[in-house]
Amino acid sequence: MDSQLSYVLFFAFFLLFLSSSPAPADARASPLLRSVCKQTRDSFHQNYTECIKTLSSDARIRSSASNDLKDVAINVLEIAAETATDTQELFNSYLQMETGTKAIQQCAQSYGSVASAFQGTLEGVEEEDDMVNNTAARIVDSIVVCEKALSFDGVELPQTISNRVHLVRLYKDIGCTVTSQLVSIWLRARKH
Repeated sequence: MDSQLSYVLFFAFFLLFLSSSPAPADARASPLLRSVCKQTRDSFHQNYTECIKTLSSDARIRSSASNDLKDVAINVLEIAAETATDTQELFNSYLQMETGTKAIQQCAQSYGSVASAFQGTLEGVEEEDDMVNNTAARIVDSIVVCEKALSFDGVELPQTISNRVHLVRLYKDIGCTVTSQLVSIWLRARKH
């Protein structure tokens, strides 16, 4: 009898453990976010799990992710603009610590342009402008200008700034994915 009781208790605790362990981020993400991240992975070679975790970590995106791509796009682009502005501020702070590095100065300016381009893309989404992808392309141009300046001057960024730059790139790729999907939807709707 004791062995049966031990077995039942073991099994009950095992089930309790399984039910209380956190679900993977993918399981908690909406089908829409999973679709966006799969497309971002396929189009831009971004890490799917990182995309899911990034999008799922923000309450604004989670609340809009039930089934409305436009709301997801708006929230992603708002957060992307905020992140780019924060990155610009990090570059400006770093510039004050480093004595006049031209690459850092260029990056601060570039990330100001990135933030403006995200804001312009956001406005294009809100207005359902078919040319919104052209606005998103300006983001890539500004990021590349910064990267080239850093490479040319041989500047290695502190991890804090490097992580933030990586996050802006991820938001750029997610933003391009959702705006491309929206433009396709809008064009199909206008044909009918």
